[in-house]
Amino acid sequence: MNPLKTFLTINFGCRVNAAETNQWSQTLINQGLTPLVKEGQGRLDIIFINTCAVTKKGEKESINKIKLLNKQYPKAKIYISGCANFDKIKHLKNIIIVDNDQKEKTLSTLKSAYTKKINDKFSHTHRYLLKVQSGCSQFCSYCIVPFKRQKIYSLSIQDAVNTVNNVVNDNYQEIIITGVNLDQYNPGFSNLIESLLEKTNIKLISFGSIPINCIDQKFINLFSKYPNRLSHFLHIPIQSGSDKILKLMNRPYTIKEIKQKFDKFKKLMLRLVKEGDRGRFEFGTDIIVGFPTESDQDFDKTLNICQKIGFSKIHTFKYSPRPNTKARLLFENSPKISKEILSHRSQKIRSIISQNRPPSHQKLEN
Repeated sequence: MNPLKTFLTINFGCRVNAAETNQWSQTLINQGLTPLVKEGQGRLDIIFINTCAVTKKGEKESINKIKLLNKQYPKAKIYISGCANFDKIKHLKNIIIVDNDQKEKTLSTLKSAYTKKINDKFSHTHRYLLKVQSGCSQFCSYCIVPFKRQKIYSLSIQDAVNTVNNVVNDNYQEIIITGVNLDQYNPGFSNLIESLLEKTNIKLISFGSIPINCIDQKFINLFSKYPNRLSHFLHIPIQSGSDKILKLMNRPYTIKEIKQKFDKFKKLMLRLVKEGDRGRFEFGTDIIVGFPTESDQDFDKTLNICQKIGFSKIHTFKYSPRPNTKARLLFENSPKISKEILSHRSQKIRSIISQNRPPSHQKLEN
Protein backbone atom coordinates (compact mmCIF):
# COMPACT_ATOMS: atom_id res chain seq x y z
CA MET A 1 0.00 0.00 0.00
CA ASN A 2 1.45 3.37 -1.06
CA PRO A 3 1.92 5.91 1.75
CA LEU A 4 -0.08 9.11 1.69
CA LYS A 5 1.53 11.87 -0.32
CA THR A 6 2.63 14.79 1.81
CA PHE A 7 3.38 18.44 1.17
CA LEU A 8 4.92 21.48 2.83
CA THR A 9 4.20 25.13 2.06
CA ILE A 10 6.55 27.97 2.96
CA ASN A 11 5.82 31.66 2.67
CA PHE A 12 8.02 34.74 2.49
CA GLY A 13 6.89 38.35 2.51
CA CYS A 14 3.49 39.99 2.62
CA ARG A 15 0.08 38.78 3.75
CA VAL A 16 -1.02 38.53 0.12
CA ASN A 17 1.66 35.88 -0.29
CA ALA A 18 0.47 34.23 2.92
CA ALA A 19 -3.14 34.14 1.70
CA GLU A 20 -2.02 32.62 -1.61
CA THR A 21 0.10 30.03 0.19
CA ASN A 22 -2.94 29.07 2.26
CA GLN A 23 -4.98 28.64 -0.90
CA TRP A 24 -2.23 26.55 -2.48
CA SER A 25 -2.29 24.32 0.59
CA GLN A 26 -6.05 23.94 0.21
CA THR A 27 -5.63 23.02 -3.46
CA LEU A 28 -3.19 20.24 -2.53
CA ILE A 29 -5.50 19.00 0.24
CA ASN A 30 -8.34 18.90 -2.27
CA GLN A 31 -6.12 16.67 -4.42
CA GLY A 32 -5.71 14.22 -1.54
CA LEU A 33 -2.33 15.27 -0.14
CA THR A 34 -1.59 15.59 3.57
CA PRO A 35 0.06 18.73 4.98
CA LEU A 36 3.31 18.40 6.87
CA VAL A 37 3.42 21.17 9.44
CA LYS A 38 7.20 21.38 9.89
CA GLU A 39 10.30 20.44 7.96
CA GLY A 40 12.00 17.24 9.01
CA GLN A 41 8.85 15.52 10.25
CA GLY A 42 8.86 12.95 7.49
CA ARG A 43 8.99 12.28 3.77
CA LEU A 44 7.93 15.11 1.47
CA ASP A 45 6.47 14.73 -2.02
CA ILE A 46 5.64 18.34 -2.83
CA ILE A 47 6.99 21.66 -1.55
CA PHE A 48 5.49 25.03 -2.43
CA ILE A 49 7.48 28.20 -1.73
CA ASN A 50 6.03 31.68 -2.24
CA THR A 51 8.93 34.13 -2.48
CA CYS A 52 9.43 37.83 -1.79
CA ALA A 53 11.67 40.38 -3.55
CA VAL A 54 10.58 43.69 -2.03
CA THR A 55 14.08 44.01 -0.58
CA LYS A 56 17.37 42.48 -1.68
CA LYS A 57 17.60 40.73 1.69
CA GLY A 58 14.13 39.19 1.33
CA GLU A 59 14.92 37.87 -2.13
CA LYS A 60 18.20 36.35 -0.96
CA GLU A 61 16.47 34.57 1.93
CA SER A 62 13.85 33.15 -0.44
CA ILE A 63 16.41 31.82 -2.91
CA ASN A 64 18.64 30.36 -0.19
CA LYS A 65 15.67 28.49 1.25
CA ILE A 66 14.86 26.97 -2.13
CA LYS A 67 18.47 25.79 -2.54
CA LEU A 68 18.48 24.29 0.95
CA LEU A 69 15.23 22.38 0.50
CA ASN A 70 16.35 21.15 -2.90
CA LYS A 71 19.33 19.50 -1.19
CA GLN A 72 17.35 18.21 1.79
CA TYR A 73 14.54 16.71 -0.30
CA PRO A 74 16.08 15.66 -3.65
CA LYS A 75 13.04 13.54 -4.55
CA ALA A 76 10.41 16.19 -3.82
CA LYS A 77 8.87 18.38 -6.49
CA ILE A 78 9.44 22.00 -5.52
CA TYR A 79 6.98 24.55 -6.88
CA ILE A 80 8.23 28.12 -6.59
CA SER A 81 6.32 31.32 -7.17
CA GLY A 82 6.19 34.93 -6.00
CA CYS A 83 8.34 37.91 -6.91
CA ALA A 84 11.93 36.61 -6.68
CA ASN A 85 14.23 36.24 -9.69
CA PHE A 86 14.62 32.53 -10.39
CA ASP A 87 17.31 32.70 -13.10
CA LYS A 88 20.04 31.28 -10.85
CA ILE A 89 18.01 28.28 -9.66
CA LYS A 90 15.72 27.38 -12.56
CA HIS A 91 18.23 24.75 -13.70
CA LEU A 92 17.97 22.82 -10.42
CA LYS A 93 16.43 19.37 -10.60
CA ASN A 94 12.73 19.05 -9.66
CA ILE A 95 12.22 22.85 -9.59
CA ILE A 96 8.91 23.94 -11.14
CA ILE A 97 8.40 27.68 -11.63
CA VAL A 98 4.84 28.99 -11.36
CA ASP A 99 4.70 32.64 -12.41
CA ASN A 100 2.23 34.93 -10.71
CA ASP A 101 -0.26 34.88 -13.59
CA GLN A 102 -0.28 31.07 -13.58
CA LYS A 103 -0.73 31.13 -9.82
CA GLU A 104 -3.72 33.48 -10.09
CA LYS A 105 -5.38 31.20 -12.65
CA THR A 106 -4.71 28.08 -10.56
CA LEU A 107 -6.17 29.63 -7.42
CA SER A 108 -9.01 31.60 -9.00
CA THR A 109 -11.51 28.74 -8.71
CA LEU A 110 -11.21 28.86 -4.91
CA LYS A 111 -12.56 32.46 -4.78
CA SER A 112 -9.97 33.16 -2.04
CA ALA A 113 -11.36 30.32 0.10
CA TYR A 114 -9.53 27.79 2.27
CA THR A 115 -10.36 25.77 5.39
CA LYS A 116 -8.77 25.18 8.79
CA LYS A 117 -7.33 21.94 7.45
CA ILE A 118 -4.36 23.93 6.15
CA ASN A 119 -3.33 24.59 9.77
CA ASP A 120 -1.66 27.97 9.13
CA LYS A 121 -0.48 30.30 11.90
CA PHE A 122 -3.75 32.28 11.93
CA SER A 123 -6.39 29.52 11.88
CA HIS A 124 -6.03 28.48 15.53
CA THR A 125 -6.85 32.09 16.50
CA HIS A 126 -9.91 32.04 14.20
CA ARG A 127 -8.40 34.69 11.91
CA TYR A 128 -8.74 34.42 8.14
CA LEU A 129 -6.68 36.03 5.39
CA LEU A 130 -9.04 37.23 2.65
CA LYS A 131 -7.15 38.18 -0.49
CA VAL A 132 -9.37 40.46 -2.59
CA GLN A 133 -6.88 42.03 -4.98
CA SER A 134 -3.59 41.38 -6.73
CA GLY A 135 -1.37 43.23 -9.15
CA CYS A 136 -0.19 46.83 -9.29
CA SER A 137 0.36 49.38 -12.05
CA GLN A 138 1.30 52.30 -9.78
CA PHE A 139 5.04 51.82 -10.42
CA CYS A 140 6.33 53.55 -7.33
CA SER A 141 9.90 54.31 -8.32
CA TYR A 142 11.49 52.08 -5.64
CA CYS A 143 9.19 49.06 -6.04
CA ILE A 144 9.78 45.89 -8.03
CA VAL A 145 6.28 44.47 -7.52
CA PRO A 146 4.63 46.00 -10.65
CA PHE A 147 7.28 44.25 -12.75
CA LYS A 148 6.40 40.93 -11.11
CA ARG A 149 2.62 41.28 -10.69
CA GLN A 150 1.44 43.26 -13.70
CA LYS A 151 -2.03 41.81 -14.13
CA ILE A 152 -4.70 43.47 -11.97
CA TYR A 153 -7.05 40.98 -10.32
CA SER A 154 -10.04 41.78 -8.10
CA LEU A 155 -12.31 39.35 -6.27
CA SER A 156 -15.92 40.36 -6.92
CA ILE A 157 -17.86 41.69 -3.96
CA GLN A 158 -20.38 38.85 -4.25
CA ASP A 159 -17.61 36.23 -4.23
CA ALA A 160 -16.05 37.94 -1.23
CA VAL A 161 -19.40 37.89 0.61
CA ASN A 162 -19.93 34.21 -0.22
CA THR A 163 -16.43 33.27 0.93
CA VAL A 164 -16.79 35.17 4.20
CA ASN A 165 -20.16 33.56 4.92
CA ASN A 166 -18.54 30.17 4.39
CA VAL A 167 -15.60 30.91 6.68
CA VAL A 168 -18.00 32.14 9.38
CA ASN A 169 -19.60 28.69 9.18
CA ASP A 170 -16.07 27.27 9.61
CA ASN A 171 -15.88 29.17 12.93
CA TYR A 172 -13.60 31.96 11.75
CA GLN A 173 -14.37 35.12 13.72
CA GLU A 174 -12.10 37.68 12.07
CA ILE A 175 -11.09 38.34 8.48
CA ILE A 176 -7.98 40.26 7.47
CA ILE A 177 -8.42 42.05 4.14
CA THR A 178 -5.31 41.80 1.96
CA GLY A 179 -4.28 43.00 -1.48
CA VAL A 180 -1.15 44.03 -3.35
CA ASN A 181 -2.61 47.50 -3.95
CA LEU A 182 -6.11 47.86 -2.53
CA ASP A 183 -6.35 51.28 -4.15
CA GLN A 184 -6.70 49.34 -7.43
CA TYR A 185 -9.48 47.09 -6.16
CA ASN A 186 -11.92 47.57 -9.05
CA PRO A 187 -15.32 47.43 -7.26
CA GLY A 188 -14.08 50.00 -4.74
CA PHE A 189 -12.54 49.34 -1.34
CA SER A 190 -15.24 51.10 0.70
CA ASN A 191 -17.97 49.33 -1.29
CA LEU A 192 -16.41 45.98 -0.40
CA ILE A 193 -16.18 46.73 3.32
CA GLU A 194 -19.77 48.02 3.39
CA SER A 195 -21.07 44.84 1.75
CA LEU A 196 -19.12 42.55 4.07
CA LEU A 197 -20.56 44.39 7.07
CA GLU A 198 -24.12 44.34 5.74
CA LYS A 199 -24.24 40.87 4.19
CA THR A 200 -22.15 38.71 6.54
CA ASN A 201 -22.02 38.05 10.27
CA ILE A 202 -18.24 38.17 10.56
CA LYS A 203 -17.46 39.57 14.01
CA LEU A 204 -14.40 41.62 13.08
CA ILE A 205 -12.85 42.98 9.90
CA SER A 206 -9.16 43.83 10.06
CA PHE A 207 -6.76 45.10 7.43
CA GLY A 208 -3.28 44.13 6.43
CA SER A 209 -2.25 47.43 4.90
CA ILE A 210 -4.47 50.25 3.63
CA PRO A 211 -3.28 52.72 0.98
CA ILE A 212 -3.98 56.29 2.05
CA ASN A 213 -6.19 56.86 -1.01
CA CYS A 214 -8.54 54.05 0.07
CA ILE A 215 -9.57 56.17 3.03
CA ASP A 216 -12.57 58.14 1.82
CA GLN A 217 -15.51 59.57 3.72
CA LYS A 218 -17.60 56.45 3.12
CA PHE A 219 -14.93 54.26 4.74
CA ILE A 220 -14.69 56.58 7.74
CA ASN A 221 -18.48 56.67 8.11
CA LEU A 222 -18.53 52.87 8.37
CA PHE A 223 -16.62 53.15 11.66
CA SER A 224 -19.47 55.26 13.01
CA LYS A 225 -22.09 52.76 11.91
CA TYR A 226 -20.16 49.59 12.86
CA PRO A 227 -17.72 50.74 15.59
CA ASN A 228 -17.31 47.26 17.08
CA ARG A 229 -16.93 45.25 13.86
CA LEU A 230 -14.03 47.16 12.31
CA SER A 231 -10.53 46.94 13.70
CA HIS A 232 -9.34 50.17 15.24
CA PHE A 233 -5.74 49.43 14.29
CA LEU A 234 -4.99 50.67 10.79
CA HIS A 235 -1.67 50.18 9.03
CA ILE A 236 -1.39 53.03 6.52
CA PRO A 237 1.96 53.27 4.70
CA ILE A 238 3.10 56.85 4.06
CA GLN A 239 6.78 56.06 3.22
CA SER A 240 7.99 59.66 3.68
CA GLY A 241 7.00 63.01 5.17
CA SER A 242 8.62 65.05 2.41
CA ASP A 243 6.63 66.09 -0.67
CA LYS A 244 9.87 66.16 -2.64
CA ILE A 245 10.65 62.56 -1.79
CA LEU A 246 7.04 61.42 -2.29
CA LYS A 247 7.11 62.88 -5.79
CA LEU A 248 10.39 61.12 -6.56
CA MET A 249 8.86 57.91 -5.20
CA ASN A 250 5.82 58.40 -7.48
CA ARG A 251 3.49 58.09 -4.50
CA PRO A 252 -0.02 59.33 -5.43
CA TYR A 253 -0.61 61.74 -2.52
CA THR A 254 0.87 64.73 -0.71
CA ILE A 255 1.67 65.51 2.92
CA LYS A 256 -1.37 67.78 3.07
CA GLU A 257 -3.62 64.88 2.05
CA ILE A 258 -2.00 62.58 4.64
CA LYS A 259 -2.71 65.11 7.40
CA GLN A 260 -6.30 65.58 6.26
CA LYS A 261 -7.01 61.82 6.34
CA PHE A 262 -5.58 61.34 9.82
CA ASP A 263 -7.37 64.43 11.10
CA LYS A 264 -10.68 62.91 9.99
CA PHE A 265 -9.94 59.76 11.98
CA LYS A 266 -9.05 61.75 15.05
CA LYS A 267 -12.28 63.75 14.84
CA LEU A 268 -14.18 60.47 14.53
CA MET A 269 -12.29 59.16 17.55
CA LEU A 270 -13.48 62.04 19.71
CA ARG A 271 -17.08 61.57 18.60
CA LEU A 272 -17.09 57.84 19.29
CA VAL A 273 -15.67 58.37 22.76
CA LYS A 274 -18.43 60.85 23.56
CA GLU A 275 -21.04 58.39 22.30
CA GLY A 276 -19.64 55.61 24.47
CA ASP A 277 -18.39 53.41 21.62
CA ARG A 278 -14.85 52.14 21.06
CA GLY A 279 -13.17 55.38 20.19
CA ARG A 280 -9.44 54.89 20.31
CA PHE A 281 -7.61 54.29 17.04
CA GLU A 282 -4.03 53.14 16.69
CA PHE A 283 -2.03 53.58 13.52
CA GLY A 284 0.91 51.82 11.93
CA THR A 285 2.92 52.80 8.89
CA ASP A 286 5.86 51.98 6.61
CA ILE A 287 8.76 54.43 6.30
CA ILE A 288 11.70 54.24 3.88
CA VAL A 289 14.82 56.04 5.08
CA GLY A 290 17.73 56.91 2.82
CA PHE A 291 15.76 57.19 -0.40
CA PRO A 292 18.11 58.69 -3.03
CA THR A 293 18.61 62.47 -2.51
CA GLU A 294 16.87 62.39 0.91
CA SER A 295 18.42 65.31 2.78
CA ASP A 296 18.49 65.96 6.50
CA GLN A 297 15.62 68.41 5.97
CA ASP A 298 13.57 65.75 4.11
CA PHE A 299 14.17 63.29 6.92
CA ASP A 300 13.23 65.84 9.57
CA LYS A 301 9.89 66.33 7.82
CA THR A 302 9.29 62.58 7.96
CA LEU A 303 10.23 62.48 11.63
CA ASN A 304 7.92 65.41 12.32
CA ILE A 305 4.80 63.96 10.72
CA CYS A 306 5.38 60.56 12.36
CA GLN A 307 5.59 62.27 15.75
CA LYS A 308 2.43 64.32 15.14
CA ILE A 309 0.37 61.35 13.95
CA GLY A 310 1.61 59.28 16.90
CA PHE A 311 2.07 55.90 15.21
CA SER A 312 2.08 52.94 17.59
CA LYS A 313 3.91 50.74 15.08
CA ILE A 314 6.38 51.71 12.36
CA HIS A 315 8.02 49.34 9.87
CA THR A 316 11.25 51.10 8.97
CA PHE A 317 13.16 50.10 5.83
CA LYS A 318 16.52 51.30 4.65
CA TYR A 319 16.24 52.03 0.95
CA SER A 320 17.14 48.98 -1.14
CA PRO A 321 17.81 49.53 -4.88
CA ARG A 322 15.79 47.04 -6.93
CA PRO A 323 16.40 46.03 -10.57
CA ASN A 324 14.72 48.05 -13.37
CA THR A 325 13.22 50.64 -11.03
CA LYS A 326 13.57 54.38 -11.65
CA ALA A 327 14.87 54.93 -8.14
CA ARG A 328 17.81 52.65 -8.87
CA LEU A 329 18.96 55.00 -11.63
CA LEU A 330 18.54 57.90 -9.22
CA PHE A 331 20.52 55.94 -6.62
CA GLU A 332 23.36 55.27 -9.07
CA ASN A 333 23.58 58.91 -10.11
CA SER A 334 23.20 60.58 -6.71
CA PRO A 335 25.61 61.07 -3.79
CA LYS A 336 25.42 58.02 -1.55
CA ILE A 337 23.99 58.28 1.95
CA SER A 338 26.39 56.68 4.40
CA LYS A 339 25.51 53.56 6.37
CA GLU A 340 25.97 55.53 9.59
CA ILE A 341 23.39 58.13 8.53
CA LEU A 342 21.00 55.40 7.37
CA SER A 343 21.28 53.65 10.73
CA HIS A 344 20.85 56.91 12.62
CA ARG A 345 17.71 57.86 10.67
CA SER A 346 16.26 54.38 11.04
CA GLN A 347 16.84 54.42 14.79
CA LYS A 348 15.28 57.87 15.20
CA ILE A 349 12.12 56.73 13.39
CA ARG A 350 11.92 53.56 15.46
CA SER A 351 12.36 55.51 18.68
CA ILE A 352 9.16 57.48 18.03
CA ILE A 353 6.88 54.68 19.22
CA SER A 354 8.51 54.75 22.67
CA GLN A 355 8.20 58.52 23.04
CA ASN A 356 5.31 60.42 24.51
CA ARG A 357 2.83 60.94 21.70
CA PRO A 358 0.53 63.94 21.32
CA PRO A 359 -3.07 63.62 22.54
CA SER A 360 -5.24 61.64 20.14
CA HIS A 361 -7.39 64.70 19.48
CA GLN A 362 -4.45 66.90 18.45
CA LYS A 363 -4.76 68.13 14.89
CA LEU A 364 -1.89 67.80 12.46
CA GLU A 365 -1.29 71.49 11.98
CA ASN A 366 1.40 72.79 9.66
